[in-house]
Amino acid sequence: MRKFNIISILLLCLLSIAITSCKKEGPVLRIISSLTIVNAVPDAIPYLVPDLRNGSKVDYYYASTPIFQYGISDPATKISTDKELLPLALYLFPDTLLTSKPLFDLKLQIPKGSINSLFLVGTVAQPDYKLVTAVPPAHNERDSTFGVRFANLSYQSKPVSVYVLDNGEQKVLEGLTYKGVSDYKKYVAFAKSDNLTFQFRDQETQNLLATYVVSGLGALANNQWRYKNFTLALKGLPGSADALQKQSTFVISDF
Repeated sequence: MRKFNIISILLLCLLSIAITSCKKEGPVLRIISSLTIVNAVPDAIPYLVPDLRNGSKVDYYYASTPIFQYGISDPATKISTDKELLPLALYLFPDTLLTSKPLFDLKLQIPKGSINSLFLVGTVAQPDYKLVTAVPPAHNERDSTFGVRFANLSYQSKPVSVYVLDNGEQKVLEGLTYKGVSDYKKYVAFAKSDNLTFQFRDQETQNLLATYVVSGLGALANNQWRYKNFTLALKGLPGSADALQKQSTFVISDF
């Protein structure tokens, strides 16, 4: 039986030890860490771009410079680095001149060989962030599971509860405050699994804020959920009627 364990994940995805140079005493080994950058700043439109000029250049999985769009996660939002102190400046496009002031000017503490998520939150007027270091759960092939954690990235929102609808209603967690990120929870993705519906609700009033439907759990080929881990996030401005800035959900692919 093939087993998807966390050691394999770390070895394949993060802790691949690269030989970068050779000296008389032997090769120099690099221990790589992962950083997923998530733009949840609702008015950071059209996107954020990283500073690659003043000593803050990092080693990217892809040669092209990534862009970080609001509420969108794609493979280019994952970067790799062997630095424990990582300078990172992010500019709101098109304010990318040498004289421009970055929206975020950070110096991040990154543990060696770690998996990290940088959640950019707040507004353009009041930017904020949260750095989370966590090891995603392992998934056994026989169990056919996937992992989900929940994040409240909705600017200054009241505490929320999360419910799952699956042959009934079940509370997943409560009291998830602004900038809060939960632990991972496992769910099954068997061949006969139905869709799962997650709901974010105001904890006090129980008003429905946003919904996300996980579909395709039973796919036999190219299953996008099975054996993987994700962050399901609530974004947007509480009470906003603007289509782009109202509260809604989006999914971030972890490992």
